[in-house]
Amino acid sequence: MSDTILDALARDVAARGAHPFILHEGRAVSYAELDRLANAAARALAALGVVRGDRVTLALGNCVEYLVAAFGILKVGGVLNPVNPVLGAAELGYIVRHAEPRVVVTSAAHVESFRRHANTVTPEALAGADAALAVGIGAEDPALLLYTSGTTGNPKGVLFTHGTSGRAGRHFLQTLGITAEDVVLAVTPLFHGNAWGAVQTALHAGATVAFPAAFHASAFWPLVQETGATVLYTLGTILAMLLARPASDAERTSRLRVILGLGSASVRERVIERFGVTDVAECYGSTDAGVVTITPIGVPPRAGSCGPPVPGVEIRIVDDAGRDLPPRTPGEIAVRSPSRMAAYFRDPDETARAVRDGWFLTGDVGWLDEDGWLYFVDRKRDVIRRGGENVSSALVEKVLREHPRVAEVAVVGVPDPVLGQEIKAFVVASGPVGEDELREFAGARLAGFQVPRVWEFPASLPKTATGRVEKYKLRSAGKPLLG
Repeated sequence: MSDTILDALARDVAARGAHPFILHEGRAVSYAELDRLANAAARALAALGVVRGDRVTLALGNCVEYLVAAFGILKVGGVLNPVNPVLGAAELGYIVRHAEPRVVVTSAAHVESFRRHANTVTPEALAGADAALAVGIGAEDPALLLYTSGTTGNPKGVLFTHGTSGRAGRHFLQTLGITAEDVVLAVTPLFHGNAWGAVQTALHAGATVAFPAAFHASAFWPLVQETGATVLYTLGTILAMLLARPASDAERTSRLRVILGLGSASVRERVIERFGVTDVAECYGSTDAGVVTITPIGVPPRAGSCGPPVPGVEIRIVDDAGRDLPPRTPGEIAVRSPSRMAAYFRDPDETARAVRDGWFLTGDVGWLDEDGWLYFVDRKRDVIRRGGENVSSALVEKVLREHPRVAEVAVVGVPDPVLGQEIKAFVVASGPVGEDELREFAGARLAGFQVPRVWEFPASLPKTATGRVEKYKLRSAGKPLLG
């Protein structure tokens, strides 16, 4: 296997240069063409002063030019820093000030948002001569700088090397049975890890990656038919949207056989039955840890499990003192993986707290069964300690979402003078519903100590630009209870 993502690209250019690497909005780009365009982008970036180790912020929507720029940044030895171009001014400003990019590549519509922070160009500036640059890039050189969604405050910069980022995507070849003849469809933005993972997977397989400019549920099945997609990378929320639409003949006549759906466990059986796919795989991972587990294709799922570790990855469950816990005992999930982050950018203290003797402490709570399959419980900070009981906010949220008039819900712990914490539910209702009805609904499905005692019904929940609920804002809004 290749050592870096650039090694994988070079291998594919040599072996399958004419094979389509990209399918986008009716355009096909071969491996050889992408390589030439990326060489030109690398030369243009070098002319703009980018040298090995410089960060280059890439702020584009889904387009061929995104991947041209991304591979050009890597080829010049730069550190690819993808961001959502429509982030709010505060978050965007923080990321750019923290990353200090040499250059920002964005669309004409967003140039002014970045120009005050760094030299800013559009993709058109990255054209030109396409001879390859001679840049000595090693496996330990920095390659990718991702920023977390900032659900606990300012986003953290997560740095990967060429070696670690080059290993990402390989996990799925064997686990999902992906070959060079597959078309991997990604429907999330390319600056998200889900879609970038699809690109890496296709690259390592010598396959094709397809993606739309934007996801529209009404256009999904025509897109699957047009691209000949055989594998789908997506999210459970998107699968739920597709299930909510009227059935169509296209659902049962596509070539789609396997879906990797993050957060898809609750809809897995319905997706298989309705869409006729072979399997829907779930996985566990994070920006920092990379992909940790995948549910194997063709193996009966285990209720509540996100699967065994992928090849090369080890998992431990530890207590607060770092001691191993026995099977079926919840504790913090610790991961040792060749594809985890190298460091938190410019934050050695946080890196030292998160990485102990080569093990990354995820901040998540889970447990392993006797066969090593992982069961996720909750974010460590989201476990509510009510009196002498630990309550999983994720479990309470899952139950409340089953109510027909609950559109969204977030559960947090708020200070209580007697119990330490009390359970508070923030419910976005889709119809008439009150706390008495929801308390009764939850009480029929949860233990008494797990039922929220405090309720609030906002019109919406605070979220990051990637759609993750900002629970720290909900916690800060929680007032101490006076009994």
